[in-house]
Amino acid sequence: MSSGYGKFVSRAEQSAWMHSLRPNTAYVDFVFNNGDGDHPLLQQLAHLESTRTVGVESGNGYYFRPRPTVIKRRFAYDRDIIRAIDSLGCFFPESTSSQQWTGLGDVDVVFLDKRGKMIGATVTHEGMIITPDDEDADGLPR
Repeated sequence: MSSGYGKFVSRAEQSAWMHSLRPNTAYVDFVFNNGDGDHPLLQQLAHLESTRTVGVESGNGYYFRPRPTVIKRRFAYDRDIIRAIDSLGCFFPESTSSQQWTGLGDVDVVFLDKRGKMIGATVTHEGMIITPDDEDADGLPR
């Protein structure tokens, strides 16, 4: 699957894309654009350890500029992460839906390999999936 806007990517396609990343995923970053307090994703993943960081720097996937107020949670890959995302409706609502968000809400997701390089990412408020093919040499989207 190539990158594109979520309204053209069905839930089944989103799930298939996410599952296709599994063999190479070592870490998953969740970037909570509106805070992480009482988030249903974190409730489902409460048994897993994560590193919580306030703010993200530009680069590694899709941030053109630093975002000092977002909350990032990094998890080591676990199948329960994929199950949780699936159970919340994946990343973007179906194109026929009038909903702005799935149960995941306004949370960007970055799948990283064992070197910490982005192998896939979502920009939820734009309904976009990004792959390494979409990046310039400096690690920022084209």
